[in-house]
Amino acid sequence: MKSRRAPALLGLIASTAASTVLAGNLTIEISGITPNRGKVYVAVYDVPETFPISGRQRVGRVVTPDEWHCTVHFNDLPPGHYAAVAFQDVNGNGKLDKNFLGFPKEPYGFSNNARGTAGPPAFSDAAVTLDPDGATTIALK
Repeated sequence: MKSRRAPALLGLIASTAASTVLAGNLTIEISGITPNRGKVYVAVYDVPETFPISGRQRVGRVVTPDEWHCTVHFNDLPPGHYAAVAFQDVNGNGKLDKNFLGFPKEPYGFSNNARGTAGPPAFSDAAVTLDPDGATTIALK
């Protein structure tokens, strides 16, 4: 009985170790922050079809910066392509405010400092590859 459990246990340990080895980290340097004027919301996407739909991100984080720039780390992500969006919620209402035409009224930006034409950039323009780690910048404007 013991000999049957040992291979299964070893297989489980090996698969757990392999998934840990494959995990990567994404580092995002955000600049253009107005210090002490609200939190910065950061969302990371791994599916082009959901980028940059609020609530459809893979992971997200809210930070309270006290300088004009900050660094945000996302750890243990599987290797792949990721695109990020960030905005500073200067009025503290928990959302990106837009004008009557739908353009953002608060500072925002995308990974790789990608910009779209009359809308968000393409996922491929903002994407960063984790292999196993990756880094990008976002300049809020």
